[in-house]
Amino acid sequence: MPETFFPALVTALYTRWSANQQLKDRQVAVYDGPPTNQASAGHKELFVGASGEDYGDGEDAGATEQEWANANTTERDSYEQVVCGIWWKQDGPDLATVRAGVAEILDIVAADLRADVTVGGAVTFQAEITSVRWRQIQTTTGPQIGAVFIVRAWSRVYI
Repeated sequence: MPETFFPALVTALYTRWSANQQLKDRQVAVYDGPPTNQASAGHKELFVGASGEDYGDGEDAGATEQEWANANTTERDSYEQVVCGIWWKQDGPDLATVRAGVAEILDIVAADLRADVTVGGAVTFQAEITSVRWRQIQTTTGPQIGAVFIVRAWSRVYI
């Protein structure tokens, strides 16, 4: 068994969401890791293992915490946290529409996790969204909205 499920979890989330037809229908670009450049107007982006906020300086992709699962010291509970971000920048002044669009993408992602809480077997017990931090930026060309969220997964490591 692996010491951490983090690499498999990030890969599984990226694979699931890049194949999700609802995200494709909404023209959401899904990225494995941080962006290579700033979002352009009209692009809807979902970053797995990155918030999408930091362009080039690096950022935490997530974290792993472990504790003994029981007294026999052969099992550990592992809690993986993957940072993800949804961003949409749009020309024009309509902040409410962009905010609603980001919320709709977040709803699709959350429903996808609820449909398969083990993310295709990448984790032993369950994965879920545990927190969302909203960002609203008004630029000279229009609004940019972000929802940075944490996917927290619980697995069992057998030593």
